[in-house]
Amino acid sequence: MGAVVNAILDPILIFGFGLELHGAAWASVAARAAIGATALVPIVRFYGGFGRPNLASMPPDLRPVLIIAFPAILTQLATPIGQAYVTRQMASFGEDAVAGMAIVGRLTPVAFAIIFALSGAIGPIIGQNFGAGKADRVRGAFRDGVLFTAVVVVVVSALLFAARPLLVMLFELDGQAQTLVFLFAGPLSLLWFFNGMIFVSNAACNNMGYPFYSTIVNWGRHTVGTIPFVMVFSAWYGASGVLIGQAVGGIVFAAIAIIVALRIMQSGGGTGGVADGIDKRTFGWMHRNR
Repeated sequence: MGAVVNAILDPILIFGFGLELHGAAWASVAARAAIGATALVPIVRFYGGFGRPNLASMPPDLRPVLIIAFPAILTQLATPIGQAYVTRQMASFGEDAVAGMAIVGRLTPVAFAIIFALSGAIGPIIGQNFGAGKADRVRGAFRDGVLFTAVVVVVVSALLFAARPLLVMLFELDGQAQTLVFLFAGPLSLLWFFNGMIFVSNAACNNMGYPFYSTIVNWGRHTVGTIPFVMVFSAWYGASGVLIGQAVGGIVFAAIAIIVALRIMQSGGGTGGVADGIDKRTFGWMHRNR
């Protein structure tokens, strides 16, 4: 629903009302509102809405929610902060560069929608087998997730490369904007494999009882894994270096994320079963109050 609202309002606000970048920003705000409404309306319509909270019931309800939700929120906050720096750095190269990056930003969730979905789909599979003490299945699911990511990225990158002429026609590309889009629709899209590795590893950490590890990895990826790399590569290659630096930083933290996830799997294995590796300080309260 958010994508539909964005697709409708972008041309109306940007071209129809002549708002340019401001129009794109307002379309994004409207898209977020549509996402929120789409999520909340079924709750009100089919499940009776929200009960009135009271102080007595809030602490026992909030604790198991916040155990997962708080680190998950922190994890998601890292992405816009890193992206804000990347956008600011790209803005120093002019409006054409910003336009090119905006097109890449629109293409990315469409092209790699399967990878974004995988991060949510593989978590329950890993978590179920982790809780059942099936160490081999945990490792197998993790391995298959990484292999699946590799296949999807290669196929999508080939399609993007073949679609370059279509992208030129669709977005009326030229100059710096075309350079950036072509850079993405080719070598840089292949490096999205490493972002996928981070997604799979974070999902594994979350579902094996270590959500704060995902928070640390994501914040690292969007701060020290973004800012210095973007600074260095933009100094070398200009606007193209901004995208290159961002992608290279992902390689470093993908390696870190994989190592962290594998260490958790190893620490939870052995004769006692994988489930013994769950952090009892974090999840013990939930187990006692099932």
